[in-house]
Amino acid sequence: MHYNNFELYNPFISLDLIVWALFAGCVVASLMAIYNKRIIGGFVKAVLKNESLSPETAKTVTELGFGSDWIIKNALRTDTVLRRFIVRIDKAADGGEAPIAEEDTKDAKGAKKKERQPKHDVIDFTTARFYIPEELKYKAEVRYASRGTDLITFVIAVVVLIAAALAAIYFIPDLIQLIDNLITQINTSF
Repeated sequence: MHYNNFELYNPFISLDLIVWALFAGCVVASLMAIYNKRIIGGFVKAVLKNESLSPETAKTVTELGFGSDWIIKNALRTDTVLRRFIVRIDKAADGGEAPIAEEDTKDAKGAKKKERQPKHDVIDFTTARFYIPEELKYKAEVRYASRGTDLITFVIAVVVLIAAALAAIYFIPDLIQLIDNLITQINTSF
């Protein structure tokens, strides 16, 4: 379409491309929400259900029912949001608590800086025990609450997003034409 007041021509970007890219981004975001709330959240809920809220009540991954779950083991090893809530006790390695969460320290000037652990920890899952400190219990419950993140909601969201994408592709050119005509009318009346 040709517009008198807008220069919208770009051979590499089209309205269809923009709309479908936004659609794909929304679908990927929905899948990530399901992953976080259902898979990672399942582990957090298991820790809370077993009342592993202190070093004395900490449990191994196997005791929590995730002994063969490589997704959970990888999430506990790598630098993820889960590491902000879970504390690891690994007596075989260092004889004490090894908090997975970031720790605040001060540099030479006294400014606060975060000391991060390595991106990928080596953990012996046969002896490592995990718990969520009592002060982080509420935050973990809220963060990993799984309301509204199931397969049916995902399918409904995808159908609604497809309908919205098709409507946008159909109506946006007409809307731009309407705005262009309005600007032309205003310019000619003055």
